[in-house]
Amino acid sequence: MKALTKTLIFITLLILLPTKTKAQDLWLKNIPLAKLEALYKEVNYAGYPKDHLLLDDRKYPRIFLKNIPLGFEKITDETKRNNLFLKILIPLALKLNEDIMIERKKLLKLQEKIDEGKNFSKQDIDYLEKLAKEYDLFTTFNDDIRHNYFLAELQNRVDRIPPSIIVTAAIIETNWGASRIVKEGNSLYKILEWHTTEGLKPIGENEDNSYRIKIYPDLYSSIKDYALKVNSAPSFEKLRNLRREYRELNNNMVGHILAPYTFGSSNLHNYPGIFDYTLAYYELLEIDKSILTDKIISDSIIKKYQPYTVKNKKQEKKHD
Repeated sequence: MKALTKTLIFITLLILLPTKTKAQDLWLKNIPLAKLEALYKEVNYAGYPKDHLLLDDRKYPRIFLKNIPLGFEKITDETKRNNLFLKILIPLALKLNEDIMIERKKLLKLQEKIDEGKNFSKQDIDYLEKLAKEYDLFTTFNDDIRHNYFLAELQNRVDRIPPSIIVTAAIIETNWGASRIVKEGNSLYKILEWHTTEGLKPIGENEDNSYRIKIYPDLYSSIKDYALKVNSAPSFEKLRNLRREYRELNNNMVGHILAPYTFGSSNLHNYPGIFDYTLAYYELLEIDKSILTDKIISDSIIKKYQPYTVKNKKQEKKHD
């Protein structure tokens, strides 16, 4: 009887204890500039002391824009435009790293399984083959040698990129979001596609008609594509190896350490100098210490901005 009473008390406590609600991501599309600024005020998204840097608790709201707000190009105050561009980009860069680390945890869990002497399941093999293709990995090995190679090399590729690098590169390639490629193609890094007529035609560069500037369905897709390039292209191999060394030493990876290994990604004149200056002057290394908040956005705010809210692909899959 006593055992039953204790069990009932335990169950009652479990029911009464508050459950932690997961913070909801708010994705917005085609939101007018004035509405976005009002939303930022409502969620207290203001910088201390700089308008784009949250230096108090280093937690950014889970508000993600699918595209640049309507009217962004009409901002004449450069400081205002730059701060707003950063406020749009920083949460997206932090979101990217969240998603990368979810994928990395799957790989580490699989590594634990192999270390315990267990074999790859068919599901494991299919997963590794798919991810290896995505990260441009190739080997002539077969069977377990092949999949052990994929598992080891993917752990060197599927890893976070300092947000300061993601943001700084986008600033330089788009002139703080003022470039037409942002408005017309959601392109933040001017990634090119060759021998195609699809994409944005370059203007005022040269007479070469053999390439286009890649267009994206949204800003996050552009950031994700840039990250995939950093995490897979041969030109970034030194960056990945240095990142692995820092991780093995349990040191935090910050932008200024890895930044010199990103300089081959642009054809801009004096790119290294511009990159270093932007990183330092705007104190963007502070972003590397930041995270996305777990604070819940109120239902009333979500309802107010309902006309501009959209589901992200992952949310749509879960809903289905």
